[in-house]
Amino acid sequence: MSNLKLLCKLLHLIGMKVTWFEFKDHNKELHIGVKPYKNGCCCQQCQRRCPIIRQAEESRSWSDVTVLGLKIVFWYPPKVIDCETHGKAQEAIPWAAAAILKMPTSTLSDLLHRVITRVRKGHKIRGLVTLGVDEISYLRGTDKG
Repeated sequence: MSNLKLLCKLLHLIGMKVTWFEFKDHNKELHIGVKPYKNGCCCQQCQRRCPIIRQAEESRSWSDVTVLGLKIVFWYPPKVIDCETHGKAQEAIPWAAAAILKMPTSTLSDLLHRVITRVRKGHKIRGLVTLGVDEISYLRGTDKG
């Protein structure tokens, strides 16, 4: 079994293929290049396979849970698709979903409420289906970003 297949099995990466890996930050982080195992990309809204218009020139990163003391970081250049129902959009990224953390929705909701309470009193979240965090502009507008 190759190292790439072993990583897939150890990290339970279902529907993904590991294309490369590298240890960084004095072996404290494991950076992994991934791509969907099947051909074609799915729309985020209807989950239908759609034709690819273009692929991002640079890969984006997604941090995952820590495994054996290693911070896991996925790298992938997302594709822009053309959905016949929803038009041009970024493909669905399965490992960017909160479900990969294997935490109950109530726990995730509690975390979200605590963060929002710090920022704005009295705000309630109802009917949350999907949560996305844009790590590119997370610190934009602050003195750290």
